[in-house]
Amino acid sequence: MNATGGSGQTRRCGSCGDTFAAAEVAELGQTPGVFVCTGCALWAARRATTFAVVRRFPGATLRAVRGWLRPYTHTLGPDQARTAIPILPSSDLDRAAAFWTRLGFRETERYPGYLLLNSGDAELHVSQPDAPFTPGECFVHVGDARHLWLGLQDPPIEGIGPIADTDYGLCEFTATDPDGNRVRFGSPAR
Repeated sequence: MNATGGSGQTRRCGSCGDTFAAAEVAELGQTPGVFVCTGCALWAARRATTFAVVRRFPGATLRAVRGWLRPYTHTLGPDQARTAIPILPSSDLDRAAAFWTRLGFRETERYPGYLLLNSGDAELHVSQPDAPFTPGECFVHVGDARHLWLGLQDPPIEGIGPIADTDYGLCEFTATDPDGNRVRFGSPAR
């Protein structure tokens, strides 16, 4: 199936090999420059899911996938950033993984001296430098910071700071890992 978009930009699906309008494909997050069409994404979702609705209503699911892809691909130009991923230093990757998984992140990949963690659309990378390092800091937007913070209180996790509404309209708390990295979690204040 070949198609062209209004702008004439096309992309080749890395799975089926067909060419599609740029709006009909998505770039793979872990493999920049590789794209997948909605049909192949849907096929993969059907193979991986246990949800019957995905198998029963393929047309509705395909429309949902296409609806998600369009705004994503049209909002970014080729020279615009899509996402930023913090790389936090750690002297012990196992200890870092244990800390961040208690905060809801999932270890997705591990390499010698490098760890990848995900929670929803957020991604944290952790590296194990050979030399002394300065701890890092970043901010993670969450759906409800207060709800997340309350869930981290029983049992309490060392390194979780108090939660507060800020004068700039966010509800935030800071998590400080055993290496001193500080990650602020926030959502709009209620």
